[in-house]
Amino acid sequence: MVGLPKRFVRIFAYGLGIFSFLGILLVIANNKQIIEINDYLPEYLIPNFFQPPADSYIIDISVKNCFRLNSKNPACGIPSRWEGMYGAFPGSNWVKVDKDLTLGNSYLNKLYFNYKTLSHKDAMENFNRRDNLKVVTDIAMFSPSDRSIKGNKDNIPKKILDEIKSGGVFDEEALEFYSNFNVQGELYKEDSHKHKASEANKEYEKEMLAKQAEEQIAQEKENKQEEAQKDAKEQEVGEEIIEEEGEWKDEGKKEDPKKEDSSKEDPKKEDPVIAKEPSEGDSKKPSLDLELVEGSKKKRKVETDNTDLDVTYIIPTKDELEAKGWTYKSHGVWVKYESYKNKRAITGIDVLFGKEVVDPRPNWNLVKGEVKDIKSKLPARFSFRRGPKLDYKSKDFQKTLKVDKDGKFKILQVADLHFSTGFGKCRDPVPESSAKGCKADSRTLKFLEKVLSIEKPDLVVLTGDQIFGDAAPDSESALFKALNPFIKRKIPFAVTMGNHDDEGSLKRSEIMSLSANLPYSLSALGPDEVAGVGNYIVNVQGNKSKHSAILLYLLDTHKYSPNPKVNPGYDWIKESQLKFLEREYATMKPSIEAYKDKHLDMAFFHIPIPEYRNLKDQPFIGEHREGITAPKYNTGARNILGQLGVKVVSVGHDHANDYCLEDIKDKDDVNHENKMWLCYGGGSGEGGYGGYGGYVRRLRVFDLDTSKGEIKSWKRLESDPDNKIDEQILVTGGEVVNF
Repeated sequence: MVGLPKRFVRIFAYGLGIFSFLGILLVIANNKQIIEINDYLPEYLIPNFFQPPADSYIIDISVKNCFRLNSKNPACGIPSRWEGMYGAFPGSNWVKVDKDLTLGNSYLNKLYFNYKTLSHKDAMENFNRRDNLKVVTDIAMFSPSDRSIKGNKDNIPKKILDEIKSGGVFDEEALEFYSNFNVQGELYKEDSHKHKASEANKEYEKEMLAKQAEEQIAQEKENKQEEAQKDAKEQEVGEEIIEEEGEWKDEGKKEDPKKEDSSKEDPKKEDPVIAKEPSEGDSKKPSLDLELVEGSKKKRKVETDNTDLDVTYIIPTKDELEAKGWTYKSHGVWVKYESYKNKRAITGIDVLFGKEVVDPRPNWNLVKGEVKDIKSKLPARFSFRRGPKLDYKSKDFQKTLKVDKDGKFKILQVADLHFSTGFGKCRDPVPESSAKGCKADSRTLKFLEKVLSIEKPDLVVLTGDQIFGDAAPDSESALFKALNPFIKRKIPFAVTMGNHDDEGSLKRSEIMSLSANLPYSLSALGPDEVAGVGNYIVNVQGNKSKHSAILLYLLDTHKYSPNPKVNPGYDWIKESQLKFLEREYATMKPSIEAYKDKHLDMAFFHIPIPEYRNLKDQPFIGEHREGITAPKYNTGARNILGQLGVKVVSVGHDHANDYCLEDIKDKDDVNHENKMWLCYGGGSGEGGYGGYGGYVRRLRVFDLDTSKGEIKSWKRLESDPDNKIDEQILVTGGEVVNF
């Protein structure tokens, strides 16, 4: 009776161990796609880690014309369901990327990119021979620089040639290349990509080269140090080309009789002529001397290096490309087809534009090269995703905002970047002499990156006009360029909308949605019932608690007046937005009151409120160079913000104003209990106007300290980013400082 429980425990332990081992094998087999768990269990019984790597595969791509007269037809520019890989296979569909590749530059046609998808479920249920299921796993595009590759008549992208070329001294592909030479080392008189050697020559050279490779590698190891100490200038790679009498032909150098004599003394060194293209920067690499002596045939000699094959490209035939899975489609685009089992299946493709284009999304790959033969000054490029769509709102791509151990938190305000799809035109650059050759976005990014490195902010707030709509025929590309500096540095950022952001290819809600669904973005569209898009709050917690230490209110200030005859100019903050702020404050109030230090509140938006005009008899620090383009109609936003405890508001919009104004609600109140600082960020982008007496672009910083209840601010100029200007204390002890 005593042994029974022990035996039971032992059996249970063995069973558990075997079950666990089998479970691990099952997971590995499913992940390797050796088996499909979906085939054996109902979907509701399958754990998440058994789910397929993506919802669908991309099995083909196409670039197709659409006549402008027919462009309103949703099917225009989409291939028929019978076209492409596997025809009208159940579950396969063409998806059109709704972007004209010509960006409207063709009067007759539009050009659209399409990709064909096949759902994982349909593939598993309807594809009889799954081992033969091919999907798109890579994309390559031809670049103008690829034309410099010798013999590349078919415009094969360097990416493909790099994949196919020799990976070492002499591998199988290199041997295939050398089979283009006969046993005398003479090149066949055909196009390089069509060379065919006899089987006897191939076998002979494979044997000879394999033996020679071994000898050369050994000799290289023994003599590398000694040869490196010799005159490096006389050892340039690829400069020597063989003359018919076996002498060196050294471009730009004299012949070296010593080398010729030494080579004659060692007839054991044999090798065919190697046709290669020298690479830049390799002229001082140590080299090996190779010769071929075949009976009474003439001697051929070439100088090369065992690393030189890295710059030698074998131009493959169509059959060789297809054997590697590569197929040419059109417009300089190549795709690679492989089995769906290798888990490299492409599951999403996007089209972006411009020479400076970036894709900040972590699991997306921007393809080098551009679409050929399109009538557009802005090149179209592809970006693709492998695997499932990532959740950028997950903890892997989000940071909980907290003050540091000293209660401090730093905010960088970025106002009016005015980015374009292309380089962007510099407007009113300072100095004027810098206008020639000026690329607005490049110059702005350089300034922004410099300030980010200096300040290392905890949060970036962008107060509108990230995009200069008229110059952004593809708004997505412009926005990615604007937000990339923060995403790559993993700095949380919050976006508000300006009046120019939605004047490109995307609507206001689409721009805000795109901004909100990126890594490290704290942006939000806000409630549907509230006027505008982008009404939300950002909460900064205490260092050791979840109580609110700092609360930031972000609002949409819309665009132009809905009734310009009565109230010309710009739109105003609506009552629904102010009610929204009051509700958010009421929700956060218990957390605010529970914070042990001084709670601080700020507000950010694009267009200034009417109180920014109260410059007369009220103090301000900074520059007032242009008129304040606030709305004519006042909805009392300043009063509501004051009641919520906001001490500082900062906006953009008027590029050449960068002042902070101390505004007092009731001048007759001797205690000045309702004071507020109204600040401008100052225009930062070279793509937006400057002028007004040589206005230099700038960025504003807010340094908050909840232990002191203090808010400091300063600015940095593009002309001198290392030094602060107009440094001032706005709030201390939780109250606005008396100026």
